[in-house]
Amino acid sequence: MTGMLLAIESSQRSVSVALRASAGALYEIVAEGDPRERDLLLPSIDRICRDAGLVPRDLGAVAVSTGPGGFTGLRVAVATAKGLCESLGIPAMDVRSCLVTAEALRERWCARGNDVAVALASKGSGCWMSVVRLEHDQSIKVIGEGWSDQATVPSQVCALIADVHAPPALRSSAVEAGVEVMDPLFTARACLAVAERQMQSGEVCDALALQVRYPREPEAVLNWRARYPSGVDAPQRDIH
Repeated sequence: MTGMLLAIESSQRSVSVALRASAGALYEIVAEGDPRERDLLLPSIDRICRDAGLVPRDLGAVAVSTGPGGFTGLRVAVATAKGLCESLGIPAMDVRSCLVTAEALRERWCARGNDVAVALASKGSGCWMSVVRLEHDQSIKVIGEGWSDQATVPSQVCALIADVHAPPALRSSAVEAGVEVMDPLFTARACLAVAERQMQSGEVCDALALQVRYPREPEAVLNWRARYPSGVDAPQRDIH
């Protein structure tokens, strides 16, 4: 694969893009504003290409943080990545969002041990729990993940990455066990770093295979089904 690698991170309520140019230069843009109010992603991609003196056809692959995360941000990011890859005929890189924040905070938790727990998409007393491990080659891999209602952190982890929505009992158990609780950090720069290692090991995919990672049905879908339990049909009108 030739060309530049573009990374997209909008799994949370922020948007950033990063690009690695052929000479090794790194470009990154963190968009200002609320992505729920206006499109921030496409203008950021256009700007970063111009900053690097490139055009979209110079791209060789697009990496995207696929969740778990926010419903709208993930759908927009994945749809944008699919559109770019399909139109340019280039592969995609599927990057778990737990790896993005683990990479962004790598220096903090790696100083303590090899395994870190990442709690995302919290709801009530549960969350999507991933355990990420630092391998001998310095890559980071997910060694276990799934929905968890347990109020204790995995015994082998050296830190817990969790936001303010994480179950209070989980945070308390981490503190009691002497496990540092870190606020998550999601950046396109970190997404790019993970994607570059995946690319080296051949972990690319067809863009059409990209899927948003939802640990449970999104709230928007549940609300829609509650409002329209029988589906949405066009109203029938009598025409005389």
